[in-house]
Amino acid sequence: MTAPPATLAETAPARVVWPLRWRTLDEAYGTTDNFQLLRFLAAMFVIFGHSYAFTGTPNQGDFIARANWGNGIYTGSIAVDVFFAVSGFLVTGSYLQRANLKVFLKARALRILPAYVACLILSAYVLGALFTELPLRDYWPSQETFRYVYVNAQFGMTLIWSLPGVFVHNYLPNTINGSIWTLPAEVRMYACVAILGVLGVLRRRWVVNVVFAALLLFGALAPEKLTSNPDFLRLAAFFLAGGFCFVNRKHIPLSSLIASVLVVLAILTHQTRAFPIVLGITLTYLCLWFAYVPNFHFFNRCGDYSYGLYLWGFPMQQAASALIGVPLPPWINFTVSFIVALGLAMLSWHFIEKPALRFKSWRRTAVVQ
Repeated sequence: MTAPPATLAETAPARVVWPLRWRTLDEAYGTTDNFQLLRFLAAMFVIFGHSYAFTGTPNQGDFIARANWGNGIYTGSIAVDVFFAVSGFLVTGSYLQRANLKVFLKARALRILPAYVACLILSAYVLGALFTELPLRDYWPSQETFRYVYVNAQFGMTLIWSLPGVFVHNYLPNTINGSIWTLPAEVRMYACVAILGVLGVLRRRWVVNVVFAALLLFGALAPEKLTSNPDFLRLAAFFLAGGFCFVNRKHIPLSSLIASVLVVLAILTHQTRAFPIVLGITLTYLCLWFAYVPNFHFFNRCGDYSYGLYLWGFPMQQAASALIGVPLPPWINFTVSFIVALGLAMLSWHFIEKPALRFKSWRRTAVVQ
């Protein structure tokens, strides 16, 4: 008796099942994430990193500064890099999901402007009035007080840091809000995304990769041609890295093993020329890994307080220094200013930011490259 003929399934070669099959960034995108917690932690660490600048004791620095990761690298700078990597990823995705440029710009303006302008006005006319050494009849109508709000609200490259008679005796005198220096860079990154989007670059992956590579190479070889501020160049690089990851998300696996290997490489290349590049790649990847791999979704039930926390952290640290005096231990400055800034951030979210975001109206479209 002959055997029955083999079916197609029986004659086909066995399918190889790879033991390591990681979810890609594309598969994770759109699912519940931890970006809200990540941004909150970044804002908190900005305040922590700044707290050492308010100590009144020379040569103090946080644990990253003492580890000598590089010139100007400390907890606060790493946290700002995280902000820009995350922003590059999410803002690039935001443009590709929107129907047109007008809707994209409206959404960006509603997210960044209301809380920022409110912070400028309240800092100038309430906080400044509480701490100025001038009589209020001179302080409130002062042209300098008005210019602090008017000039800084334009996101120019030259910001006004001081208010008349405010914080003049602090260890960091005549600076109301040192954190706002990143916002002009952030706004310019939005403009770059909009320009690349209008030109159709963002919808063609290979073109994006060529443009991003050219910008990174040009920035490395001739940074002075792009900006006179090297810190802006670093922030732009992290923003571009985040945007690159979004455009190439189908080809980027989310893996704890890869994250661990990158951390080891960063440690091994410490104090070598390769370290800044390895650190940038590692930090960007860790942001996306943290956003999608662990489950901290409970935090999403809270409000999105990170932006308000970032805006109000520095002014509250100056206020704490003025009230408590120096030398002020970093942990006291951090604890006091973080609690007060968080309260202001909560008010900012519930009464300014969240109501403003209700005016966003946009139609989600397919994201195509």
